[in-house]
Amino acid sequence: MLEFEKVSHFYQNRCVFNDFSLEINEPRVLISGPNGSGKTTLLMLAAGLITPDAGKVSFNLEPVLTTASKSNIGISASKVALPGFLTVAELLDFHGRQFNCEPKEHWIEQFALKQYWHIKVANLSLGNYKKLSLLIAVMHQPKLLLLDEPTNGLDENARLALNLLLSDYPGLVIIASHEAIAAEHQQVRHIQLQRSESESL
Repeated sequence: MLEFEKVSHFYQNRCVFNDFSLEINEPRVLISGPNGSGKTTLLMLAAGLITPDAGKVSFNLEPVLTTASKSNIGISASKVALPGFLTVAELLDFHGRQFNCEPKEHWIEQFALKQYWHIKVANLSLGNYKKLSLLIAVMHQPKLLLLDEPTNGLDENARLALNLLLSDYPGLVIIASHEAIAAEHQQVRHIQLQRSESESL
């Protein structure tokens, strides 16, 4: 379970969330809303990458800011930059040594990344960068997987590969997107954020 308990967060003078509470138990959740409604901020808070100004965020009753929680969380988001000076192979190897895991070969094939194995991350196209970001997020099979606009820049084959990956993913998957991306056979909870609500909270 992912829980936001009376969370407040501000960017400079702008209030994004104020006394915001939410419990997520469902295995698949889609978060939607207009730009500025707080979708990305919600995922960054859930990943423990930003600290709320007030309140608490926890996953399975453990604060997400702890090292133990972060090992169970994976995130792919534009605000989480990959190190551009590493090659694709070097980054996957580094992540694998951190989490004692290896990328599944069929993921690499489905995302067509093998041909870019020795290309530096900084030189990847938007689509290949997104595919690598997704692979890094799922590689250690986190219990909580957070995906921010995961189809941005993906071609049709990569979109099919992503849907296939999500269809049997064993953990809790939360997607912030303008599109309905989820396994068709699974129940999906839809959370709609409104800019007017976040600004007035």
